[in-house]
Amino acid sequence: MDEEVKKRQQLIWRILENHETPVGKWVDRLVIVLIGLDLLIYVLETDSEFEAEYGDTFFWFDAFSVTIFTLEFLLRLYACPAVTKFASQHGRIRYLLTPYALMDFLAILPFFLHGIADIRFLRILRLLRIYRRFHYARAFDDLKRTLREKLLEIIKSLIVMICLLFVVSSMMYYAERHENPDAFGSILRVMSWAVSTPFTAGFGGATPTSFLGQLLGSLVALLGIGVFAVPSGIIASAYFETRRNLPEPTLSAKESKEEPKENEETKPATSSPKSP
Repeated sequence: MDEEVKKRQQLIWRILENHETPVGKWVDRLVIVLIGLDLLIYVLETDSEFEAEYGDTFFWFDAFSVTIFTLEFLLRLYACPAVTKFASQHGRIRYLLTPYALMDFLAILPFFLHGIADIRFLRILRLLRIYRRFHYARAFDDLKRTLREKLLEIIKSLIVMICLLFVVSSMMYYAERHENPDAFGSILRVMSWAVSTPFTAGFGGATPTSFLGQLLGSLVALLGIGVFAVPSGIIASAYFETRRNLPEPTLSAKESKEEPKENEETKPATSSPKSP
């Protein structure tokens, strides 16, 4: 009996975790489509007109999707002892404390607390489940590897840019604190203005009035851009370098078997030696 249970758990776990199996691919597609539609409905629910007209439809679709997600969660909880690290007596408790299990639980919790507590914002955690579906995708693995390798450089660049921004913002504060105290009345306000200015028109709603302030304002705005641009450039260049250094994909077993056959067909026939 125990062997049958173990085989059943291994089969369920293989379907849910092995995304290369035919059934696993269909499960992936179903979950991804449900997550996409569910997040779309979450956005539409925030519009009062859509909520008033399609509120019941939204509720029943959410109930359907949560049923699927809850069933998947319970199946994972049932089958997790098939994995060695969860095979102990308290293996299921250990599984429940993993980040993925907590994320799955919090993603379905808002539906069951409907009418008790408004925590619908937790539904955005379902978006993170898409990452789980692509947990073994090479692009995500490359990005994680890049972030690990370049983490120190990213931190160094952020420290340098923030220090420069602090120095120039301090100078900007002393140049504009009397001219425009509402916008530049503290160094913190100047730094906040510098970071937000690149994403707004003009000087971000506040304009330096003195000549020195305008000169420093341009420099502060450039440094505000650099706070985001420099780390992003490091990550982008390192990521493309990682992708470029990847080994070339090898031929599949089927292709490697067919290639000699094609070579044999194109190879010119050689006359066999005549027997004496």
